[in-house]
Amino acid sequence: MLELIQPISKRDQVVRAMKEAILSGTIHPGASIVESKIAQQLGAGVPLIREALIELEHQGFVQRTPYKGTTVTKLSPADVRHIFALRVELEAIAIEWAKTHATDADFETLRVEIRKMEEAAQSLDLPQFYEGDLSFHRKIWSLSGNPYLVDTLERLVVPLFAFFLMKTSRQQASYVDSACMHAKIVDAIPTMNSIELREMFRESLASWKDDMVKLLFAEEETR
Repeated sequence: MLELIQPISKRDQVVRAMKEAILSGTIHPGASIVESKIAQQLGAGVPLIREALIELEHQGFVQRTPYKGTTVTKLSPADVRHIFALRVELEAIAIEWAKTHATDADFETLRVEIRKMEEAAQSLDLPQFYEGDLSFHRKIWSLSGNPYLVDTLERLVVPLFAFFLMKTSRQQASYVDSACMHAKIVDAIPTMNSIELREMFRESLASWKDDMVKLLFAEEETR
């Protein structure tokens, strides 16, 4: 059976083209984005490029700094460790608060994202894996019921996910194990008390952080 052709807006086409260039390494981490140059290369107007950059910033792939312009997200080992140190504490709070709000429907939504991660891990479809992973965490954040916590985690964690995808898109890691760990977390939310749940979450993130830092910066360490 043939699938319906989905209409794609010009903005979405620009977002996809720039994202593919970033993930393929054509535009590398830390590179400055010159709007007029990108517009010329893609045959699009500068306003359209700016719209696309807003979406890419929302996805974590670029960082916009007032009076300095836009660059592709780039993090150092120290940046990753600093982000994780704060992320561990904030997400532990989020999952504790989520425990009091989560319904059976919410648990099913989380398990749907885990199944996406498992399928993507098996086929090494890393963009799909990270999309499911981020959707999982965003659901946890939203279940905290605190919009300020959600906003803080969005700004803190989303660029981290994007940078992981940029750096690991051509490498293998324990993605199946990661999906399994997410499943264990979902199972623990209704059964563990708040203290046990926060500690379990902290330990899972701390362990994963050490593995990812080694993977992300392996090339730098061998130079």
